[in-house]
Amino acid sequence: MKKETNDLFKELQKNCKIDDYINSNTSSFVNHTLGDFWKSMCEKSGKSKSNIINKSDFNYSFFYDIINGRKIPARDKIIRLVLTMNLTLDECQQALRLSDKALLYPRVRRDSIIIFAINNCLTIAQCNEQLIKFNEEVLK
Repeated sequence: MKKETNDLFKELQKNCKIDDYINSNTSSFVNHTLGDFWKSMCEKSGKSKSNIINKSDFNYSFFYDIINGRKIPARDKIIRLVLTMNLTLDECQQALRLSDKALLYPRVRRDSIIIFAINNCLTIAQCNEQLIKFNEEVLK
């Protein structure tokens, strides 16, 4: 059975043996690759890959390198994909986490605008308009 993240943290704070911890929590670990994640998100979005490529303004080969796990995009590129696919904030944070990128943080003004855009299903252009409105750097 999968355990909550907080429960896993609590176990690690105790004087546990790492072998026991790993063996007893195998079902709680993330086992999919970044490529698998992007493929499942493409399917979930219900959009064609060509539509995602066009709306995110990505190069065809760059997009396929991402979804096949050959390239890890920059943080802004991940956010562009999230907005294009209308993913949730949790899915965005998961994509950032799997890519070893900084999570969106609501105390950072630019991140707050991006969080707002994701939560309100804004397009990349609409998100960039909001970023410009508040003198923040647009998504690259």
